[in-house]
Amino acid sequence: MDRKVEGSLNGRGQNYEIQPSKNLEGCVRAVEEKLVTLGLEEEAAEEGDEYVNVCQSGLMIYRELHDKLFEHQKEGVAFLYSLYRLGRRGGILADDMGLGKTIQIIAFLSGMFDADLIQSVLLIMPVTLVNNWMQEFLKWAPGIRVKVFHGTSKKERGQNLERVQRKNGVLLTSYQMVLANWEQLGRLDQQRFVWDYIVLDEAHKIKTPSAKTTKSVYAIPAKNRILLTGTPVQNNLRELWALFDFACQGALLGTAKTFRMEYENPITKAREKDATPGEKALGLKISENLMSIIQPYFLRRSKDEILKLKSKRASCPPGMDRGYVALEMPSLPRKNDLIVWVYLAPMQEEIYRSFLSLDHIKALLMTNRSPLAELTVLKKLCDHPRLLSAQACIQLGLEVSDYSEQTEEGEGTDSDMFREIKKVSYKTLIEESGKLTFLIALLEKLQEEGHQTLVFSQSRKMLDIIEHILTQRRFKLMRIDGTVTCLAERESRVGDFQKDKGYSVFLLTTQVGGVGLTLTAATRVVIFDPSWNPATDAQAVDRAYRIGQKENVVIYRLITCGTVEEKIYRRQVFKDSLIRQSTGDKKNPYRYFTKQELRELFTLEETRSSATQIQLQSLHARQRNSDPQLDEHIAYLHTLEMFGISDHDLMYTCETGHEEQAEDEEAHRYIEHRVQKAQELVQLESQLTNVKYQQPRFS
Repeated sequence: MDRKVEGSLNGRGQNYEIQPSKNLEGCVRAVEEKLVTLGLEEEAAEEGDEYVNVCQSGLMIYRELHDKLFEHQKEGVAFLYSLYRLGRRGGILADDMGLGKTIQIIAFLSGMFDADLIQSVLLIMPVTLVNNWMQEFLKWAPGIRVKVFHGTSKKERGQNLERVQRKNGVLLTSYQMVLANWEQLGRLDQQRFVWDYIVLDEAHKIKTPSAKTTKSVYAIPAKNRILLTGTPVQNNLRELWALFDFACQGALLGTAKTFRMEYENPITKAREKDATPGEKALGLKISENLMSIIQPYFLRRSKDEILKLKSKRASCPPGMDRGYVALEMPSLPRKNDLIVWVYLAPMQEEIYRSFLSLDHIKALLMTNRSPLAELTVLKKLCDHPRLLSAQACIQLGLEVSDYSEQTEEGEGTDSDMFREIKKVSYKTLIEESGKLTFLIALLEKLQEEGHQTLVFSQSRKMLDIIEHILTQRRFKLMRIDGTVTCLAERESRVGDFQKDKGYSVFLLTTQVGGVGLTLTAATRVVIFDPSWNPATDAQAVDRAYRIGQKENVVIYRLITCGTVEEKIYRRQVFKDSLIRQSTGDKKNPYRYFTKQELRELFTLEETRSSATQIQLQSLHARQRNSDPQLDEHIAYLHTLEMFGISDHDLMYTCETGHEEQAEDEEAHRYIEHRVQKAQELVQLESQLTNVKYQQPRFS
C-alpha cells in the first residue's frame, strides 16, 4: 500500500510541476500526509513488536520475556502492577512453592525499570537464595543492574550499595545483613534514602513483630513493599496480620490487639470441632469479611488450582497483542502424600512409658510452665533413643560404653557422637527404632526399583545414624545440613545428585534442605519426623514436587502410633484448616479434632494401632488416586513393620454438609453487627496510621 501511495505521489508531483493547479496541489499534500502517517504507524508497529501490554494491565514488558511466562505468571505480574497503579503501597504474592514467584517479580521489575517508574529496589532473602536470585536476573533480565550487599568485605558492600542508590538498579541482600546494617541501607550521604521498592522473599521470616530481624526490616524507608511467601500463615492468624501490617504499612488491618479480638479469636474458635453453631456461623462470616479486606492486596494460587484451569485467554484476549503467545504451565505428575503409621520398638516404648511416669512430669502438668523441653525429649524418643544425651542414655540403661565419649563438660559433641556411633552395630541401631526398621526396608526397595529419594529429618544426629547404616549397606548417598555453609558446595552437591542417577538417597535437615533447593531428580520423599509447623514439611516436599518434575511423586510421612507425634500431626491439621479458611480456600474442611485433643500430649495411647488412621480411613477409604504400580507398592508397604497408611493429600477433600447458619434472626443480627463492628474498627485504626509509618505497632 505504501509503495502505491509513493508512486502516486511521484506521478502527481511530476504533473504538478508541468501544470500547477490548486486541485493537484491538494492531492499532493494529501498523499504526503498519508506517507507520514504510514511511517509513524510502521515505527509504532516496530516498537510494539518489542513490548507487550501484560494482560492489558498497562505495564509493557519485553516481548521475549513475556512469551516465556506461563499464564498464571502473567496474571501475577499484572497484579503487582495493579497495586502500583491504584496507589496501594504494598501487597503479598503467596503462590504455592514452585509456581515461579521469582520470575514474576523479575518480569514486573523489568517493566517498571523500562518505563522509568522506579530507580531503586532492595530485595531481601535468606542467604542461601542470594546466588539463585542473581542467576535468575542474569537469565531473565540481564539489562537490570544487580548488585549484592553481602560477604565479608565492608568496602565492597558499601560500593555496591552506593552504585545502586546513585545509578539505579536492584540490591540483593540477606536478612542477616539487614539485621546488622539496616541504618546503612536506609541512608545515602548522611541523608535518609527511600527505596522505591522493598521486596521480601520467604517473607514469613518477619512473622514475629517483636523479633529483631522484623524491626530491622521495618526501619528501612520504602515507598512500596512486596512480600513473597508460599506460606503466609504457619502457626496462627497473628502472623498473617504481621505480614500485611508490613506490606501495607499499617493501613489495612488495624492494630494487632484489635485484629486478635475481632478476627483471629472468632475464626480460631469456629475451627474447633466442639464449637457451637453460633460460633461456627460467626467464624465463617468473619473469615469471609477478612478475605474481602485482604483480597485486593493478596494473590495466592495453588498448583492444583493452576493445573485445573485452562489458559485464561479472557484475561489476555487473542488479537489484543500482535503475535500473542499463550504459554501454559506444564502439567505436574501425580503426587501421593502418604502417612505411614509405624510402631515404637519395644525398647522405645519402655523408655517412653518410664519417662511419662516420672514425678517430674506429673508435677509439670500441674503448673503453667512451658513443657517444650519435655516434649522435645518425647519427640526424640519417637525417632531414636540414642538422640538423647549420653548421660540420659546411661540413665535409661542403653549400652553406651561403645557409643558416646564424655568430654570434660560431661557431654559428647556432635563429632564425638558421629565418630563413636560407628562402633555400634547397625543392626542394633535399627532394632532400637521402629522408624528405622521401616525406613531401611523402604529405602532398599526404592533403590531396587531405581528411585532417588530425599530423606528429611529435623535432627543432624538422626541423619548421622541413618548415614552410618546406609553406608554400611553400600548406599551411594549425598547430604546437606547446617554444617554445609558454603553456597558453592551446596550447589555442587545438588548438581551432582540431579545429574547422577547412582545417588539413591539425599539426606537433608528440614530447616536447611527444605528451602531454596530444586531436587526434581528425586521421585520419593521421606519426612522422618513431623514438624510442629505444617509449612516446614510442605516446603520439604516441594523440593521434589515442583515445575520440572516429570515422574509421579510419593511422599512418606513417618509417624509413631499413639505418641506425641500423632498428636503433633493432629495439631498440623488444625493449623492447616485455619490457613485454608483464612486465605481463600473456598472449601470448609471437615472438623477433624477438638482443641482438647491437642492438649493431651503427655499420654501414650495404644501403640499397636492409630485412632487417627482409623478415623481418616473411615472418611477417605477408596478415594486415593492410584494406578496398578502404586497399588502394588502400597501392598508391599503393608508387609513391613507398620500399622497402616493414610492419605495426607485427601485430608481436606471432606467438606461439611452445609454452610453454617445462625440459629435465629436475633443471632443473625448479632453476627452482622459483629462483622460490621470488626471492619469499622480496623478501617478507623488504619486511617489513623501515620503516613510516614515506619515502626510496627505491638499493642
